[in-house]
Amino acid sequence: MVNVSRVWQHPAFVKTVGASYDWAMGQEAVARRFGRLVMGADVERVYRAMSVVGEIPDGAAILDVPCGGGIAMLRIRPDQDIRYVGVDVSAPMLQRAQRRIPARLGDRIHLIKASIEGMPFDDGEFDLCVCFNGLHCVPDPAVAVAEIARCLRPGGRVLGEFAVRGQLRRADVYMIALRAVGAFGPSGTRSDAERWFVEAGLVIDTLECTGAILHFDTHRPS
Repeated sequence: MVNVSRVWQHPAFVKTVGASYDWAMGQEAVARRFGRLVMGADVERVYRAMSVVGEIPDGAAILDVPCGGGIAMLRIRPDQDIRYVGVDVSAPMLQRAQRRIPARLGDRIHLIKASIEGMPFDDGEFDLCVCFNGLHCVPDPAVAVAEIARCLRPGGRVLGEFAVRGQLRRADVYMIALRAVGAFGPSGTRSDAERWFVEAGLVIDTLECTGAILHFDTHRPS
Protein backbone atom coordinates (compact mmCIF):
# COMPACT_ATOMS: atom_id res chain seq x y z
CA MET A 1 0.00 0.00 0.00
CA VAL A 2 1.12 3.53 -0.76
CA ASN A 3 2.44 5.39 2.31
CA VAL A 4 -0.53 7.67 2.98
CA SER A 5 1.31 9.82 5.54
CA ARG A 6 4.06 10.56 3.04
CA VAL A 7 1.56 11.34 0.28
CA TRP A 8 -0.26 13.89 2.46
CA GLN A 9 3.02 15.63 3.21
CA HIS A 10 3.85 16.11 -0.48
CA PRO A 11 3.28 19.75 -1.53
CA ALA A 12 2.09 18.82 -5.03
CA PHE A 13 -0.53 16.46 -3.63
CA VAL A 14 -1.82 19.04 -1.18
CA LYS A 15 -2.00 21.69 -3.91
CA THR A 16 -4.28 19.39 -5.94
CA VAL A 17 -6.23 16.79 -3.97
CA GLY A 18 -5.77 18.49 -0.59
CA ALA A 19 -6.76 21.90 -1.90
CA SER A 20 -9.85 20.46 -3.62
CA TYR A 21 -10.96 18.73 -0.43
CA ASP A 22 -10.30 21.83 1.65
CA TRP A 23 -12.23 24.05 -0.76
CA ALA A 24 -15.18 21.67 -0.82
CA MET A 25 -15.38 21.48 2.99
CA GLY A 26 -15.38 25.27 3.08
CA GLN A 27 -18.36 25.31 0.68
CA GLU A 28 -21.02 23.52 2.67
CA ALA A 29 -23.52 23.26 -0.19
CA VAL A 30 -20.89 21.60 -2.39
CA ALA A 31 -19.82 19.21 0.36
CA ARG A 32 -23.42 18.21 1.07
CA ARG A 33 -24.11 17.41 -2.59
CA PHE A 34 -20.86 15.49 -3.04
CA GLY A 35 -21.40 13.55 0.17
CA ARG A 36 -24.88 12.51 -0.87
CA LEU A 37 -23.99 11.61 -4.48
CA VAL A 38 -20.73 9.74 -3.87
CA MET A 39 -20.86 8.57 -0.26
CA GLY A 40 -24.62 8.45 0.28
CA ALA A 41 -23.98 10.47 3.44
CA ASP A 42 -25.61 13.21 5.47
CA VAL A 43 -22.75 15.73 5.44
CA GLU A 44 -24.95 18.31 7.16
CA ARG A 45 -24.61 16.07 10.22
CA VAL A 46 -20.83 16.57 10.08
CA TYR A 47 -21.18 20.35 10.19
CA ARG A 48 -23.67 20.09 13.05
CA ALA A 49 -21.19 17.97 14.99
CA MET A 50 -18.52 20.65 14.55
CA SER A 51 -20.66 23.00 16.63
CA VAL A 52 -19.47 21.14 19.74
CA VAL A 53 -16.33 23.29 19.53
CA GLY A 54 -18.32 26.41 20.39
CA GLU A 55 -20.20 24.64 23.19
CA ILE A 56 -17.14 23.76 25.29
CA PRO A 57 -16.88 25.85 28.48
CA ASP A 58 -14.09 28.31 29.18
CA GLY A 59 -10.86 26.83 30.45
CA ALA A 60 -11.14 23.65 28.38
CA ALA A 61 -8.53 22.22 26.01
CA ILE A 62 -9.59 21.00 22.56
CA LEU A 63 -7.58 18.73 20.25
CA ASP A 64 -8.43 18.82 16.53
CA VAL A 65 -6.70 15.95 14.71
CA PRO A 66 -6.14 15.82 11.83
CA CYS A 67 -7.12 19.47 11.57
CA GLY A 68 -6.59 19.76 7.82
CA GLY A 69 -7.33 23.28 6.63
CA GLY A 70 -8.91 24.30 9.94
CA ILE A 71 -12.64 24.20 9.17
CA ALA A 72 -13.69 23.04 12.65
CA MET A 73 -11.75 25.75 14.49
CA LEU A 74 -13.97 28.40 12.91
CA ARG A 75 -16.68 27.27 15.35
CA ILE A 76 -14.81 28.86 18.27
CA ARG A 77 -16.89 31.68 19.71
CA PRO A 78 -15.28 35.15 19.82
CA ASP A 79 -15.63 35.29 23.61
CA GLN A 80 -14.64 31.67 24.25
CA ASP A 81 -11.60 31.28 26.51
CA ILE A 82 -10.21 27.88 25.52
CA ARG A 83 -6.97 26.29 24.34
CA TYR A 84 -7.33 24.86 20.84
CA VAL A 85 -4.61 22.65 19.34
CA GLY A 86 -4.74 21.55 15.71
CA VAL A 87 -2.52 18.66 14.66
CA ASP A 88 -1.79 17.44 11.15
CA VAL A 89 0.99 15.44 9.53
CA SER A 90 0.89 17.72 6.48
CA ALA A 91 2.78 21.02 6.70
CA PRO A 92 0.98 22.41 3.60
CA MET A 93 -2.41 21.68 5.18
CA LEU A 94 -1.29 23.37 8.39
CA GLN A 95 -0.32 26.40 6.32
CA ARG A 96 -3.87 26.50 4.95
CA ALA A 97 -5.22 26.30 8.49
CA GLN A 98 -2.89 29.07 9.64
CA ARG A 99 -4.28 31.40 7.00
CA ARG A 100 -7.80 30.75 8.30
CA ILE A 101 -7.12 31.71 11.92
CA PRO A 102 -8.99 34.95 12.68
CA ALA A 103 -6.78 37.58 14.27
CA ARG A 104 -9.03 37.66 17.32
CA LEU A 105 -8.30 33.96 17.98
CA GLY A 106 -4.56 34.01 17.34
CA ASP A 107 -3.54 33.49 20.97
CA ARG A 108 -5.97 30.60 21.52
CA ILE A 109 -5.10 28.39 18.53
CA HIS A 110 -1.86 26.44 18.20
CA LEU A 111 -0.99 24.35 15.14
CA ILE A 112 1.47 21.46 15.40
CA LYS A 113 2.92 19.14 12.76
CA ALA A 114 2.75 15.59 14.09
CA SER A 115 1.41 12.15 13.29
CA ILE A 116 -1.89 11.18 14.84
CA GLU A 117 -0.32 7.85 15.81
CA GLY A 118 2.28 9.54 18.02
CA MET A 119 1.32 12.97 19.32
CA PRO A 120 3.62 15.11 21.53
CA PHE A 121 1.17 15.51 24.41
CA ASP A 122 0.94 14.28 27.99
CA ASP A 123 -1.62 11.69 29.01
CA GLY A 124 -5.02 13.20 29.72
CA GLU A 125 -4.23 16.65 28.37
CA PHE A 126 -7.49 17.40 26.52
CA ASP A 127 -11.17 17.69 27.42
CA LEU A 128 -12.38 17.19 23.86
CA CYS A 129 -10.99 15.76 20.64
CA VAL A 130 -12.67 16.35 17.30
CA CYS A 131 -11.62 14.05 14.46
CA PHE A 132 -13.33 14.89 11.18
CA ASN A 133 -12.46 13.12 7.91
CA GLY A 134 -9.33 11.73 9.53
CA LEU A 135 -9.33 8.04 10.42
CA HIS A 136 -9.63 6.93 6.79
CA CYS A 137 -6.44 8.91 6.02
CA VAL A 138 -4.06 7.23 8.49
CA PRO A 139 -1.96 4.08 8.06
CA ASP A 140 -3.24 2.41 11.25
CA PRO A 141 -6.61 3.67 12.53
CA ALA A 142 -6.57 1.44 15.63
CA VAL A 143 -3.29 3.00 16.79
CA ALA A 144 -4.63 6.48 16.03
CA VAL A 145 -7.75 5.89 18.15
CA ALA A 146 -5.66 4.56 21.03
CA GLU A 147 -3.42 7.62 20.86
CA ILE A 148 -6.40 9.97 20.91
CA ALA A 149 -7.81 8.13 23.92
CA ARG A 150 -4.48 8.48 25.72
CA CYS A 151 -4.59 12.25 25.29
CA LEU A 152 -8.12 12.56 26.74
CA ARG A 153 -8.78 13.40 30.36
CA PRO A 154 -11.10 11.06 32.29
CA GLY A 155 -14.58 12.07 31.18
CA GLY A 156 -13.16 13.57 27.98
CA ARG A 157 -15.01 13.18 24.71
CA VAL A 158 -13.97 12.34 21.16
CA LEU A 159 -16.34 12.70 18.25
CA GLY A 160 -16.21 12.98 14.51
CA GLU A 161 -16.68 10.87 11.41
CA PHE A 162 -14.80 9.01 8.72
CA ALA A 163 -15.40 6.88 5.64
CA VAL A 164 -15.87 3.14 6.16
CA ARG A 165 -15.93 0.16 3.85
CA GLY A 166 -18.83 -2.16 3.14
CA GLN A 167 -21.74 0.28 3.40
CA LEU A 168 -22.24 1.43 -0.19
CA ARG A 169 -20.81 -0.06 -3.37
CA ARG A 170 -20.18 3.21 -5.22
CA ALA A 171 -18.41 4.60 -2.16
CA ASP A 172 -16.27 1.48 -1.90
CA VAL A 173 -15.18 1.95 -5.54
CA TYR A 174 -14.35 5.61 -4.85
CA MET A 175 -12.31 4.68 -1.77
CA ILE A 176 -10.40 1.98 -3.66
CA ALA A 177 -9.32 4.62 -6.18
CA LEU A 178 -8.21 7.04 -3.45
CA ARG A 179 -6.40 4.25 -1.63
CA ALA A 180 -4.49 3.44 -4.82
CA VAL A 181 -3.04 6.96 -5.01
CA GLY A 182 -2.35 7.18 -1.29
CA ALA A 183 -5.09 9.66 -0.36
CA PHE A 184 -6.80 7.06 1.84
CA GLY A 185 -5.34 4.53 4.23
CA PRO A 186 -6.89 1.11 4.92
CA SER A 187 -9.83 2.59 6.86
CA GLY A 188 -12.12 -0.19 8.11
CA THR A 189 -15.70 -1.31 8.55
CA ARG A 190 -18.25 -0.22 11.12
CA SER A 191 -17.40 -3.33 13.15
CA ASP A 192 -13.69 -2.50 12.97
CA ALA A 193 -14.39 0.98 14.31
CA GLU A 194 -16.41 -0.36 17.20
CA ARG A 195 -13.50 -2.63 18.12
CA TRP A 196 -10.95 0.21 17.90
CA PHE A 197 -12.93 2.40 20.29
CA VAL A 198 -13.59 -0.37 22.79
CA GLU A 199 -9.98 -1.58 22.77
CA ALA A 200 -8.83 2.02 23.36
CA GLY A 201 -10.93 2.11 26.52
CA LEU A 202 -13.59 4.46 25.17
CA VAL A 203 -17.32 4.21 25.83
CA ILE A 204 -19.40 4.46 22.65
CA ASP A 205 -22.34 6.84 22.90
CA THR A 206 -23.13 7.04 19.17
CA LEU A 207 -21.92 4.91 16.28
CA GLU A 208 -24.11 5.38 13.21
CA CYS A 209 -23.62 5.32 9.46
CA THR A 210 -25.22 7.55 6.89
CA GLY A 211 -24.16 5.97 3.64
CA ALA A 212 -20.45 5.22 3.84
CA ILE A 213 -19.75 7.81 6.54
CA LEU A 214 -19.56 6.63 10.15
CA HIS A 215 -20.50 9.25 12.74
CA PHE A 216 -19.14 8.57 16.21
CA ASP A 217 -19.38 10.13 19.65
CA THR A 218 -17.45 8.45 22.47
CA HIS A 219 -15.96 9.30 25.84
CA ARG A 220 -13.27 8.17 28.21
CA PRO A 221 -14.75 6.90 31.49
CA SER A 222 -14.32 9.16 34.51
